[in-house]
Amino acid sequence: MNDNAQAAIFIDYDNIEISVGTTLGRDARVEWKTILETASRVGRLTLRRAYGDWSENRNIQRDLLGMGIDLVHVSSKRGKNAADIRIVIDALEMLYSPNNHLTHIVLVSGDGDFTELVHRLRSAGKVVIGLGVSGTSAEYLVNACDEFIYYDKLVTPPSPPPAPPNAAKKAPSLAEPEPETPSAATPPAPSFDITEARLLLRRVLESWEGEWMLAAELKKAMLRLNPAFNERNYSFSSFKNFLQAQIDMINLRTLEAQLEAQLIPEAPVTSESLLESYLQVLAGQKMRITPNEYRPAIIFKFYEYGKNGGVTFNQIKDRVHAHFEENAPHVTGQYITETAYQLFYAYCFTFDPADEKEEPVNVPAGVPKMWGRKAHPAAEVTRATEMLDRCDRGVLQKLLKTIGAPEKIDKEAAARVLYGSLRGERMLAHVADLLAGIKPA
Repeated sequence: MNDNAQAAIFIDYDNIEISVGTTLGRDARVEWKTILETASRVGRLTLRRAYGDWSENRNIQRDLLGMGIDLVHVSSKRGKNAADIRIVIDALEMLYSPNNHLTHIVLVSGDGDFTELVHRLRSAGKVVIGLGVSGTSAEYLVNACDEFIYYDKLVTPPSPPPAPPNAAKKAPSLAEPEPETPSAATPPAPSFDITEARLLLRRVLESWEGEWMLAAELKKAMLRLNPAFNERNYSFSSFKNFLQAQIDMINLRTLEAQLEAQLIPEAPVTSESLLESYLQVLAGQKMRITPNEYRPAIIFKFYEYGKNGGVTFNQIKDRVHAHFEENAPHVTGQYITETAYQLFYAYCFTFDPADEKEEPVNVPAGVPKMWGRKAHPAAEVTRATEMLDRCDRGVLQKLLKTIGAPEKIDKEAAARVLYGSLRGERMLAHVADLLAGIKPA
C-alpha cells in the first residue's frame, strides 16, 4: 500500500454480478470483501461507491453497507446504461472538484463504455486501475487502464505455476506444500498462457541492452506495455516468484536489498521456433490457429453465408461446416471452429442487439452467447477478400500487442500462421502490407 495514495473506488454492480455469474457459474457469488481488500492495497480509500438499482438488490445491501460502501441508487427503468452514465458524471465531478486530492481511481467493471472516461482520468494525471472478469472485460478498456486486475484470479484456487523450459536443469528446489485438490463444485481457474508474459518480460529487458534492471521498475514497464499483466494470472503469489521461475531466460541478483534482473542473451531463432511462439501467443488471446492452407477458403464461405444477414453467427458456422463436410471433408471441423473464433475476435462481423421479443437462440456450451445473435459482415467489409484481410490484420494485431513494433514480426513465420505455408516473395510482401495497414493501438 502506498501511504501517500488517496483512492476512490467506483463499482458497476450489475456488470460485475452478471460477469461473475457468466464466467464462474450461475451460483457463484461475488466476494466483495476480496474486491475491497484488493482496492485497499492501492491506497487509502477515501471514496467508496457502488451503483445499481437497489430496489432489486436488497439482499446485498447490508453486506455492502457493512463494508463502508456508499450505495448510489440508479433505477433500472431509466435504461441499462443509466448506472454507467451516473458513474461517469460522478467521476468527472470528482475530477474537477477544487477539493480533489485523489491520486488513484479503481473502476470495478469490464464495460468498454468506460474507456473514454479512463482516458480522461489518465490525461488528468490519475492512475486508473480496472478490475473485471476475464473473458467479459472489453479489451480496449483493459488496454486503457494503467493496470487491470482479473477478479476470477483473485478468488479461484491457485494451480501449480507452469515450469519454464529446462526448469529441471536450472531451477532451485523450493519445498512447498501441495495445493488441495479443488472439489467438483469449484469453478476452474481461467487459463492464461505464460508465453505472452515471458515475451513481455523479454521485450522490456531487451530495451535495456544487457544491463541490470530493478525488479520494481521492470514490473512498472511491463504494466505500461500490457496493463492486464499480473503474476497472479499465472499462479504466482508475487512478482519475485514469477521472476524466479524464468531463470532459463534471465539472471537475478540482490543488490542493496533490491532484486534486479538481466536478460540472458538468446540463441538465434529459427522460423519454426518463431511459428510455435506466435501460435502460443495467439492462443493466449483466444485466437487458436492450426496452420492450414484452407483458412482463406473457409473465411470466403463465412462471408458468402453471412453477407445477407438474417441468420445467427452460429448458424453461419454450421452452414460453412456442412458445406465442407459435403464437398471437402479433409477441411476439418477444428479448422472451421478456429476460423470462427478468429473472425469473431477480429470484429469481422457485426451483431444485431438482443431482441427481448424473440426467443433466445441456444448455442453450444462454451461458445460465446453472442453467437446466438443474427450477424452480418462489418460495415467496412463488402467483399470476401476484404473479410480475409480484416481477419488477417486482426490476427497480426494480437501478435503486435505482445511483440511490439511491426518490424519485429518475422514475415515468414507470420505467413505460415495465416496461410499454412510460404509461397514466394509475393506472400511476404502481402504480410508486410497487412502489417503496414494496422493502426497503432
